[in-house]
Amino acid sequence: MKKSILLSLSLLLSFYIYAQDAYHSALQLSLQNGNNLPAGDWVFFDNEDAIMNGATSYGSSASVQDVTDQDFSKKVVHNISQGANAWNAGWNIRNKEAIQTGDKMLLVFNIRSIGGVGKVNVIAEHVTTFNKEIIFTLPISEEWNQYLIPFESSDNYAINTLVWGFHLAFEDQTIEIGGFTALNYNNTITLDQLPNEINNEFYGGWEPDAPWRATAADQIDQLRKANLTIQVNNSSGDPVADAAIDVKMTRHEFAFGSAITANRIAGNNAQNDIYENKIINLDGEGHGFNWVVFENDMKWPAWEDEWFVNKTELVNAVQWLRDNDVEIRGHNLVWPGENNLPSDINANLTNIPYIQNRINTHIEEILTYPGIAGNIAEWDVINEIITNTTLANTFQSDPNYTTGRELYGEIFQKAKDVDPNIGLWLNDFVTISQGNTPGNVPYDQLKQFTQEIVDANAPIDGIGFQAHVGGFPNSIYEVLDTYDDFYNSFGLKAKITEFDLPTSIDDELAADYLVDFLTATFSHESMDGFLFWSFWDGATYMNEGSNLYNMDWTLTEAATAYIDLIFNQWWTDEIVVSNNNGVGESRVFKGTYEISYTCDGDVITETVEVLDPMTFTIVCDNISTDVDDLEKRNAIKVFPNPTNEILNIKRKAITPASIQLTDLMGRVILKTETDLDQIILDVKDLNGIFFLSIESETERFFEKIIITK
Repeated sequence: MKKSILLSLSLLLSFYIYAQDAYHSALQLSLQNGNNLPAGDWVFFDNEDAIMNGATSYGSSASVQDVTDQDFSKKVVHNISQGANAWNAGWNIRNKEAIQTGDKMLLVFNIRSIGGVGKVNVIAEHVTTFNKEIIFTLPISEEWNQYLIPFESSDNYAINTLVWGFHLAFEDQTIEIGGFTALNYNNTITLDQLPNEINNEFYGGWEPDAPWRATAADQIDQLRKANLTIQVNNSSGDPVADAAIDVKMTRHEFAFGSAITANRIAGNNAQNDIYENKIINLDGEGHGFNWVVFENDMKWPAWEDEWFVNKTELVNAVQWLRDNDVEIRGHNLVWPGENNLPSDINANLTNIPYIQNRINTHIEEILTYPGIAGNIAEWDVINEIITNTTLANTFQSDPNYTTGRELYGEIFQKAKDVDPNIGLWLNDFVTISQGNTPGNVPYDQLKQFTQEIVDANAPIDGIGFQAHVGGFPNSIYEVLDTYDDFYNSFGLKAKITEFDLPTSIDDELAADYLVDFLTATFSHESMDGFLFWSFWDGATYMNEGSNLYNMDWTLTEAATAYIDLIFNQWWTDEIVVSNNNGVGESRVFKGTYEISYTCDGDVITETVEVLDPMTFTIVCDNISTDVDDLEKRNAIKVFPNPTNEILNIKRKAITPASIQLTDLMGRVILKTETDLDQIILDVKDLNGIFFLSIESETERFFEKIIITK
């Protein structure tokens, strides 16, 4: 009884000593008035001294000091030496009030780095399971910055079971933290009512005059462009001056693409006409993705159990993509963790011959399957080997193996033996997500395991960097350093295979960062592609901040930036005029081109690939010099051609026009009138070669159309 009375007195004394202070009162009032919020409940204490005294510091030299020039009056100063892991030094405090699932929380703190930039993790995690409610890696500047981080609790937490604070041992640094507190609004509000100030727009290299930008521009010109020379002669071999030639890009050499779902295309079970059309027509002018990867449909269990499509439907999707000149990545042959393998393998982990046979049989089946074989350009052979270790651990018990990872080289070789023509890739997330920082164990392990595969003379062609970027985007300098490190180490090609941004990235930042990340990637000599992990909010495993289309198919800011970058700034579409030597010259982006000119009154169009400096020769005795005529032709675009379902027509004019489709016999198959600048014709019931004509007061257009079933 006496002990209980003393404890009660102690709590009353603490309450009296640590009554709500000026900082907490001002913060609470500001949130109520500025954000129309209720008062909320303090998660720790309502007093700076109480929080500083109740917090725990470890792995660093820490001291509490007074502050006179900020809203808060106390700061904790940490002098930190770099550790093997970020969590080798830290500062944290536990919740003093219970938290319920669904409670709306707001973490508030101020932080800065003394004497240079710094880096910390901010966390809220369970005390024993380490399950995270929050984990952000923050780049810290020399100026004080306030952070307001909202989240909704995913679990119940009793008092003292949710740890809030920082991992500090990224590098040698001095970090100051002040005004650290948190509010619980329970279920009285929605999450989007809380302010969100995480200062994540200041990633490394964000500045308009950042030095990496000039280097990237030079590299893009050197690596991604080639000289195109057009020589125009008459039949006698004499040069022809003033000839007008249309140079129109149709496809990048560089891979620009996205993960997609097979069930939404090619007439499959969840067919979506808009989804299908956007794959090949992102910008409304017939320019779309030139590469895709199926998000789940080719994963081993999904293939065998036919999760979303059956094999016939998957073949339909593959064929539709190839008919539309879209390359395909296979994802993935073997994902070597127990949660990603067929259930019978997990049930037979002591039976090495059984597993070997299952792996080999699977590789043979999917790589030789009719409609799949010959249509997949490259495969993620092994996926995420750092965190998926089931097979390596299993094979390590076999006396024929040392680490068990020797299996990876065998899988690469098996895939190459079955199909020598496909590209074989290793795919992982720790590259961009973890970064090339000293003591980064997963990153270093990936390099070690990659070297083991290379040393085994396995036929590995490239490394996929997943690039699931967090709420605080990676420094562009760190991204480029990672590219350099892997290329210098292995000399292998690389792709960004699964780029996405979380919804904590606002629309403007998503667009800015996408442009910068893409520019850095496009500028690097090792990189040959960039793929989103999804592009529409209606078909994604989470609502991604980097998606190009909202649920209602309206363009996001990221989409507008992406389309401008890929199909405008990095796209060549121009009219070249020959000089007195019959030569027209242009420096063009590498890719596929349609070169058109008018000879003897007929429009001649030839398709060429410009991947290196090349000369294209035209021989014509009566070539048009009318630039205006070519520009008028460019005023109408028809795509895709060939097609099997729809035909898009885009006009610059909005005057009434007659549109007519005739067959080879001259019979009118379709006729319509329009005054729209865009129209879509349904041609899925047609098959063969047809002629499209469009006529108005200002237009006269004629083109052959191929429609296939």
